Formats: sequence, C-alpha cells, structure tokens
Amino acid sequence: MKAIPLVMIGCLFMASCSSDWDDHYDESSITLANGSEVTIFNGSVTDYIKSASDLTKVNELFNRNDIFAETRSDGQYTFIVCADDLYDESKINDEATFAEQSVANMSINPSKLVDGWNINMRSGKSVWVYDGGKRLDDCNIIKAVKADNGYVYYVDGMLPVRQSAYELLISLGDEYSRFKELVTNYNYEYFDRENSLPIGVTDDGRVIYDSVKVTKNTLMDRYDSDGTPTWNMRSESYTTTMFIPNNTLIDKAINSAMDSIPLWLNRQATDDDRAKFEEWIVKACFSDKRLEVADVSSSASDFKCVEGYQESIDETSDLTTYKNLEGAWWRPSVQTVDTSNPVTLSNGMAYYCTNLKIPNHVVIYRVKSRFYELWNNMTASQQSQYFRWENWVDPMVINDCQGQFDLIASGSTTTTNAQWPSIFYHELCAIPSEEAMAEGLPCSVEYDGLTWNEDEQKIYECHLPAGEYYLRMGFKHSLLYSLSIAFNDTWLVEDMNMHATGSNYHFDRGAASAVPHYGEEFGIAYPEGFDVDYWQKQNEKAIAYDTDGYTVGVVTLPHSGNFRIRVTSNDMASIYKAALDSGTVLNRDKNNVNQLMMYHWCLRPTHNNY
Repeated sequence: MKAIPLVMIGCLFMASCSSDWDDHYDESSITLANGSEVTIFNGSVTDYIKSASDLTKVNELFNRNDIFAETRSDGQYTFIVCADDLYDESKINDEATFAEQSVANMSINPSKLVDGWNINMRSGKSVWVYDGGKRLDDCNIIKAVKADNGYVYYVDGMLPVRQSAYELLISLGDEYSRFKELVTNYNYEYFDRENSLPIGVTDDGRVIYDSVKVTKNTLMDRYDSDGTPTWNMRSESYTTTMFIPNNTLIDKAINSAMDSIPLWLNRQATDDDRAKFEEWIVKACFSDKRLEVADVSSSASDFKCVEGYQESIDETSDLTTYKNLEGAWWRPSVQTVDTSNPVTLSNGMAYYCTNLKIPNHVVIYRVKSRFYELWNNMTASQQSQYFRWENWVDPMVINDCQGQFDLIASGSTTTTNAQWPSIFYHELCAIPSEEAMAEGLPCSVEYDGLTWNEDEQKIYECHLPAGEYYLRMGFKHSLLYSLSIAFNDTWLVEDMNMHATGSNYHFDRGAASAVPHYGEEFGIAYPEGFDVDYWQKQNEKAIAYDTDGYTVGVVTLPHSGNFRIRVTSNDMASIYKAALDSGTVLNRDKNNVNQLMMYHWCLRPTHNNY
C-alpha cells in the first residue's frame, strides 16, 4: 500500500497567502488535538524561528545547513522543532539530515494531522502521525504557531531520523546475511531510456545516452494492471512492514520443508523446491501496510502480505507485461516475532522473527491422482485392498474416453512437449451387479488415497499433514445418474444429478459454470509452474490443461496420514436396469454413460492449511 502523504494536503495551501490579519482571523479558532490553541504570528515561518527566543539552537542548526536558504516567502512549509531546553545535540548522528528532517515543503493544518498519515519531509523521509494527531513519531506536540506561509510545531523531544525498510535491510549484520541475500538476489539494474539524456550519436547512427540506471526487484516490485507502480521496498513513498528472520531460522524452515517432501509428496526434494521456499520467504516478509504490535502478536489474525501485479520486461523484444500475483499468507501464531522490540521505520515498521515456517500449503502445491494410472499398475491383491466395491462389479479401465490433450503451440510442427506431457483421458469404470439392479440397491466404492510415481513406476499411499484441503474430482460429463461423494465419513454432496451438473466435472478440464480461471485457491488451478497466460497465447485450449478439476468441497484431515473417498449412486442400478429393459445395448465403451466413469481426484491445501 502506498503511504498517504500529506503532499496532497499541502496542495490546498499552495495559493499565495495574504499577510492581512483577516487571513489569520479565519484560522484563529484552530486548536491542537490536545485542546490547546494555535498561536498566530504575523510573518513568515523563517521570521518566527529567527525571532523566537526559545529556538536559538534550532535557528543555528538551520542556518548552518542552509535550510532557510531554500525556504522562500512565497512557499508553504511546516517546521517541527524543539525548544532550547529540550534540544539534545547528542541525539543527532547526521546534522544535515536531521535539519532536513525538521522541515516539509508544505503547510499542514493541525486538523489534517490524522492517525496513519505521514508527512514527507525535505530529507526524503517521512514523519508519522499518531495518537489522534497529538504525536509526531515519538514526540508529543506541545505548541503550534501559524505563520503567513506555514506552521511551526513544537515537540517535546528530538525528532528521530528513522531508517527506511530498505536502509535497515542493507545495514543488517552477518547474522541476517541469508535474508539480505535472498532479497537482493532479485535486484537488477536496467537502462531507463525515458529519463536518460541523449548526448550524442555514433558513426553508425546510434544514439548515445547519459545513461540513467534504475534498480528494480523482479520479485517484489508491485504495479497495477496498467503498469502504474503501487509498491516497492526501496522507496520511502510506500508503506512497508518488514519481518526479519536470521540465518538459523531460514535454514531451519527450508530444511524442515525439504524433509517433508518425501513423506507428503512421495518424491525426493529438488533444487526447484528449495528455490520456491526461498522465494516464499521473501514474499512473506514484506507487507505494504503499517502493522503495529497488535497486528503481529501471536493472537492476531492471519493476513496477506504484499500482492499486486509483477512486471516482466523482455529486453530483447522491449515488451513489458504484468501478471497478477497472490500475496503470501502470514500466520502470527506460527510466524512469531519479537513484539517487545519493534523497530519504527521512516516508512513503516520492522520486526525480528523468533520462528519461521514454510506453510503446508506452500510445501504441498497439490496432490493429484488419476484412477486409470492406479488401477493399471496394481496387482489384483492391491486392487481389492485399496478399492472396496459394493454392488458395482467388473471394474475396468476404458481408454480414450476423450481424445488426448497435446499442449502444442498452434501452427507448430512439433508433436511433443517435453515439459508439459500429453494428458490422456482413460477412465476407471464399473457397472451395477445383477442383484443391485434387481433390488434397486445403492452402488458404492470406497478407496484410499494413493498416488502413482511415474519416474519410479511405483504406487504410494498418501501421508498428508492434518489440515484443510479443496477436494476436486473429475468424471465423464453427461452421466445419466446421481452421485454422492464423501471424504472419510463426511458427505460433501448427496444425490448430485450428474446429467445436469456433470459438465462441471468433465474430466479434469475445469468447470462449465462461471468460475474464474485465475487464482490458485478460488479459481481453476493448474500444474505447478504452468504459465497459463503464456500458453493461452500459444494454444487457446491451454486453459483446460491438467487443471485440478471442479471443487467437490472443502475437507479437513483431522490427523496426519491417509484418507478415504467414497462415491455412491443411489439410482444407477435402477437407471441401468431400465436402459437394459428398454432394449438399449450398453457396451463397455466410452459411450456408455450409464456406467460409473471416474477420472481423478485432487487435493489442494487451502491457505488455512499452515
């Protein structure tokens, strides 16, 4: 979030001011937030400070640092000063910066001093307003003087010159070198053509520029959809809260996440996993809001860190695009910070972390399993162990229930895609037993959570952490019966008419209903690392590539381990029998939509799964 600078307020006062007493009379009733009246001075702010007997030390400071030389009678200003008896030179580290921190090039009425607002000072830093307008930074306002061209605010101490978030980041010691490195690894300099001056032409006609190099952070700089900057960590014009983990916490968090992958995802952790976790740490450690202690204490609610659009510059084609990124979720009860030692910044706050964890929903992107892969690679013993059928018989895989999906750019002569392999639409099918048809019995199958590891050619039982997940599933569209679906012992849908709603569960190809196609949680989600924006430009059908499928419901795994999914039809047996009795030939092929036709299930952790 961009800070709310009082520059806009200053614009209200930029009209030239008359020195007539009538102008002062209009403001004579202005009072400070503490109830005291504003003193009226008939003269400029410079005249007042030079004539005030209790501001001799500040006056000398301003003279030494040419503050008055840059203060014109036709300008508008706000000075923040302390009287001689409170002036403490030992608290000044950089005299020139302190002097510039005491003046803003705008006139700020006391009524405009509102909590959460910041005043942009001549130093380029901000002074924040607190306590209903009674306090500027750590200092209480004890007196205000209205002059012809601005205000002089007396405070009860030396106004601190705060570091910005980025200045603090860069100044961190060796104990925090990992964090500093992770953040700055995304920094890069590029040539800013618009702000560079042409200074000549080469013999071959190329323009020579007095180059202006601009630093950007490719991961964290944020924009709106049109490319207007909305936040970056380097500018003091934007509000920032920064969380600072030390090297030990970072290594512990990443190692713990890496160690969880073989158990939860049934594969070995990779360098790509490590890079993802490092990226998450950077994204999670910055907020574009000013978060106070109450906002980050262990009892505070979860919140999203900085989000918005990320800029991508293709310097070869000189093309700039913007992609919407979801913010990382921060859970204060898990990601704990030292609330006893908050760091007040010129543009926000900083907190040192005492615990850091890569959330479960980051470690586990999704777990997806296609029934045909499981069934085709099981022994008969495994089939009877992991799939428990009731009144459905003759389970079999029917191939090519729909043509395969080859993700190839339109017009390309290439027939394969090594990174994004072809998707096949084979389905596990079954029919009701003779007894079920004769007596109209419900048909059901319950199966355990299993995954197929293609590289190892091995089936694994799922072992997932407790928590909340989206359960998404796929069947064949236009099935002629109803289905009920349960996760463990909780029914999520009951007697759902598949002919009416089945198009939503059309394999794993997403929803026919109006569901957003962007966003990992609430929209249709894609394989990890899949850039749907890019691929849609190459192939318009890419929007349906290997998605999670349609959401059956949000489920909770109460304990870490495996789970059961039950699919039941209370009317299939009767419908199947009626079709046979009518003389319809029901072959065991893709066109028999009277039979059970299951494609996949997918579990994706919600952000609550931490």
